[in-house]
Amino acid sequence: MTDLHANRFKAALAGMRVQRGLWCQITDPLVAEMAAGAGFDWMLFDTEHAPLEVPSVLPLLQAVAPYPVSAIVRPRVLDVALIKKILDHGAQTILVPMVQNAEEAALAVAATRYPPRGIRGVA
Repeated sequence: MTDLHANRFKAALAGMRVQRGLWCQITDPLVAEMAAGAGFDWMLFDTEHAPLEVPSVLPLLQAVAPYPVSAIVRPRVLDVALIKKILDHGAQTILVPMVQNAEEAALAVAATRYPPRGIRGVA
């Protein structure tokens, strides 16, 4: 039985395994699903540079969920509320852009964790 909550991307990084991925600026879930079946290890949905908003991320994550591909979402900015919404949509991995210092990195991490280790709330 597969652990549905296992983060394959994080496990591969920890295991120093080479991964192949696709940086996506697409908005169509059908195209995302076709790409997910192409054998990539990960797909990154870029809301920083693509015409994607947070509500558009959910159908993309749903489209790739049945496939053995890790979905990564890049928020447009380091914004706690935005990161929380992306995680609430089901993203396991995020790539926060423009993190400039340790304080910003700590804030990004805190947004992904529940108290007492972070500031994420329950949806």
